Amino acid sequence: MKRVQDALKSTGIPAFAGAWKATAENPTAPAQYLVYTTQTYETEHWDDALRRYEVYVYLNLWCAGDPTDAIRRVRAAMRGAGFAMREEGDSYNDDTNQTLVAWTWVCWEEAEA
Repeated sequence: MKRVQDALKSTGIPAFAGAWKATAENPTAPAQYLVYTTQTYETEHWDDALRRYEVYVYLNLWCAGDPTDAIRRVRAAMRGAGFAMREEGDSYNDDTNQTLVAWTWVCWEEAEA
């Protein structure tokens, strides 16, 4: 979804739709990166016509270091782009020395006429 990619661009953190995938130029994952998926629902109907969609963004930050600054940048970027945070959680993996921060964001879009 272009709206998500545009919002995350301002964080300076590489962002990938679906999953990070190794390439010839980048065979290993960045020390810090974002992965997201979206899901869209019809949420508002008037007079038997669709009026609005609700779009959920499932966003994950993978970070090999302290994620504090990245968390602040992601929150500011997503809010600035009109998204509302539904939830945020984190976990740390001792085996990989990575922190995962997982969000659910939501926005609303008007239906096409």
